[in-house]
Amino acid sequence: MDKQIKMVPEGVNKIDNLKIFSYPTRLAAAWKADILEINIPSYEIYRPAIEIVTEEGISNTSKTGNILKKIYAKISAPIELGDKYFLDTRYETDKNIAHILKNIAPGLLASKHFPPKIPEITVVLKANACEMAKTAYQLLGFPVLCTDKNVKGKVITAPTGRFGQYEIWYPELFGKLSFEGYIADTPKRVFISRKGNRGLTNESDIEDLLQDYGFKKFYYEDIPIPLQWSITRNAEMMVAIHGAALGSLVFNQKRLKLIELFHPGYVTHAFRQMTYAVGGSWCGVTGQITENVIKELDFNHKARAFAMSPTTIDIKSLTMALDYMKVNKVN
Repeated sequence: MDKQIKMVPEGVNKIDNLKIFSYPTRLAAAWKADILEINIPSYEIYRPAIEIVTEEGISNTSKTGNILKKIYAKISAPIELGDKYFLDTRYETDKNIAHILKNIAPGLLASKHFPPKIPEITVVLKANACEMAKTAYQLLGFPVLCTDKNVKGKVITAPTGRFGQYEIWYPELFGKLSFEGYIADTPKRVFISRKGNRGLTNESDIEDLLQDYGFKKFYYEDIPIPLQWSITRNAEMMVAIHGAALGSLVFNQKRLKLIELFHPGYVTHAFRQMTYAVGGSWCGVTGQITENVIKELDFNHKARAFAMSPTTIDIKSLTMALDYMKVNKVN
């Protein structure tokens, strides 16, 4: 088979002007701690056309970095898929749902959606791939092959979506995608919290406040994937701690209003841009600054020093964010 190339069209991701509300700090007012309102000007991100290539060949484990797996693959006969198409995802983690939905799934769905459309694509995972990954790909409509051997067939090479290349196409690729177990009747206002790392030290206070606004709390790590995706697809207003649970924003169809909660030492833009890609709006709230934040970030340049750290969110800061997003109390 000759090499075939399909193009995902170019586009522009437009981001409105935004705000982040801080924990009260004397960096704002030396004599009495106050809340910083951080303004982020509007901006546009140009997304060039994406090239997806299909050709007969062998995909191998060379990108996994595991020497034993490379040796095993070299001495083992490859798995023959014949005329079947497949995409090898073994270079990417299979334990993070956001990585699956943001980095891998868009290329798979684009391969099926844009001409020449490929009706069935097998996803190749590591032999010890976690159940979450297998379930996620199957719900998206892709059969899974778990192996550490080389695989021979019609190889699909699609750019990773790690840098948001597919974002403008989320509504078309994910918006109306059906999946088994979808639940239409889920809460419109949801609070997505976390257990373990990156949690809130004052979660009960935040939950009490949000209950006055009609929010229902969920821990996504405790509920099945179809329910996670259903909740996020149907949500109109969401307050959520930054993390993998927000990967399911790709499914949202309600022009979601998102308030994202951050540790002040780990503020990132990925889900801000994802929210606007699905037609929503966003603002952020950062937690209490500890004495080592500025040292580690600005002087030691350790960008991920607080990536998994818990934080304390100020009630007034969150209330200001709710007002800014025009969310009213229901009680």
